[in-house]
Amino acid sequence: MTVEKENITPELIGSLELKEQPYFIRSMNYPGFRIKVNPKGRISFITYGRIHFGGNPRTITHGTTKTLSLDEAISKHIQCIRLLEQGKDPNLMKKSKNKQYSIGLNLETIAMQFIFDKEQKSEYSKNYADQCKTYLLKNKLQPLLTKNINQISTELITEWYKSLEATPTAANNALQFLSSVFSYAQTLNLIDTNSNPASIIRKLNLTYPTIRRDRQIDLESELPKILYRLWDPMNTHTVNRVTRNAIYLLLISGLKKSDVLNLKWGQISNKKFIKFKRRNNIQVYPINEYIQDVLDDMEKIYKGKKGFNFKKAEDWVFRSPKNPSKNINNLRKTLNIYSTDIDWVIYPETFRKTFAKVADLAGISRTHFYSLLGIKKPNYTYESIGSNNIHYNDLKKSLNKIHQAFDKLCPMQLPGIDQPLRHFMFNNNSNKRML
Repeated sequence: MTVEKENITPELIGSLELKEQPYFIRSMNYPGFRIKVNPKGRISFITYGRIHFGGNPRTITHGTTKTLSLDEAISKHIQCIRLLEQGKDPNLMKKSKNKQYSIGLNLETIAMQFIFDKEQKSEYSKNYADQCKTYLLKNKLQPLLTKNINQISTELITEWYKSLEATPTAANNALQFLSSVFSYAQTLNLIDTNSNPASIIRKLNLTYPTIRRDRQIDLESELPKILYRLWDPMNTHTVNRVTRNAIYLLLISGLKKSDVLNLKWGQISNKKFIKFKRRNNIQVYPINEYIQDVLDDMEKIYKGKKGFNFKKAEDWVFRSPKNPSKNINNLRKTLNIYSTDIDWVIYPETFRKTFAKVADLAGISRTHFYSLLGIKKPNYTYESIGSNNIHYNDLKKSLNKIHQAFDKLCPMQLPGIDQPLRHFMFNNNSNKRML
């Protein structure tokens, strides 16, 4: 395309000739301002320039001679040049304006669009996206949902943040999510680049201290206390038996919380092992009498209940006591109960670390140690159904050693009684009180 340099006036525009190829006329008075003349007679006003700090040149079309006067086009050109000098892309702002009107400006709609975009880019898993929607957004951020994002000030966020003092970890997670939503709004040019009130809270060190996640249960003073509370023969803590069993399985298996709470009957094979799908393989976890105690007790709980097709492959093993159509997804309240008289609140990962510590004391092989914990090492291949690297019977022997070590750490402490604690935990009479 040819580019000619002229002093652009209304008279010049009226006298332009049409050519076989489109061509430009560059303004002598306003740097970057151009007119594009198309063969079919359409004449467009254009700004051509670079964003401050570099980058490829941008071509911003303002309109045609049918929609804009020359003075209006020059005014839009001057506004564009100012934006380019500030490091902003007018084309991106134009797109974001359309998106702004389509999604609205209240926090909820922008946050939902943010989560949707993250899912589409595979940056958020479906489970985490659902957690953000139902827990962080609809629960913790509920007081801010209907507010226009430009009206959410640092003072408003500080007041909201202080209201969550009872749940500091959730407050920090919600604040982090809110900060990400504000950053997303900035990329859409819905708010000013320098106005992220959520980040200001962190800069001022007003956030709650992070709870330590490296603490482990003391095997001498705390583990026996926790196990006896899990038994709870007098039903002092009034914990539902399904929830109790899930926590007990976490402790004696070393499995991750997600593995236990998402466990389905279809993963259990003939009372021999449990299969867990990993990214590229299958982990096989052996079932010994300790693990079977839990599964048998879950059978007793569900058998004969109305509206429940027992042990269907897709059924959860640990159904929510309040909503049986779903599985248990939160153990925090129950763990607070079991943490009574302990100077810290137990969290699910603690049980996995405690299992690993007891496994070390039991002296099992490192290969079996990694296998039971589901840790993949460079020199170790996961057990799978068609693999003979580690037979589940060998893993079962190692698991028995670990459970025997648990029994030694937490004996019944009653004269003349040699039965392990599990014998009393799953006694029919004591369990009836926990239903």
